[in-house]
Amino acid sequence: MILKMIDGLLNPPAPKFHGVMGIWYYVDDATDAVTALRGAGHKNLNVFSPVPHHEIEHAMEQGPSLVRWVTAVGGFLGVTGGFALCFYSIASWPLVIGGKELFSVPPMTVLGYESMILIAGLSNLLGMLALGRLPQLKQVAPYDPRFQEDRIGIWVPCSAAEAAKIEQLMKGHAAEEVQVHA
Repeated sequence: MILKMIDGLLNPPAPKFHGVMGIWYYVDDATDAVTALRGAGHKNLNVFSPVPHHEIEHAMEQGPSLVRWVTAVGGFLGVTGGFALCFYSIASWPLVIGGKELFSVPPMTVLGYESMILIAGLSNLLGMLALGRLPQLKQVAPYDPRFQEDRIGIWVPCSAAEAAKIEQLMKGHAAEEVQVHA
């Protein structure tokens, strides 16, 4: 029984996909295909490309990334937490040394600044991972090694009934190859 479990972990079954994969060489043709697919009502597309193409991002109607706002909120919380730590420690254990005032802001700015940098950096990392849906433990589409070199792939998850229509749409937009996984 244990050997069967280990064999299942080492040799998992091939994932089953339901959809259509189109492969393009030219960015303009892939952009036109994305625009046509989104116009036909297919909003859940996955695009595979060796480099980012802003035309495709624009065609997929992706807005600006939210990572900058996550980082800004993390920085604000970090500087607030750093100053709050200083104020709390002074209020809890007041040490009057040489007649100096207890609440002096200039020495606290160092801890506030360092806390801001730390929390902003960590929130940036977590925001990028969360918004990028990483790590992706389950494969959502079939992958082709050509997507690392010079081809662009568009995966459209769909049922078997819609596959023929999507295949014709992709071929109509100059796809080099269309693979139906239904």
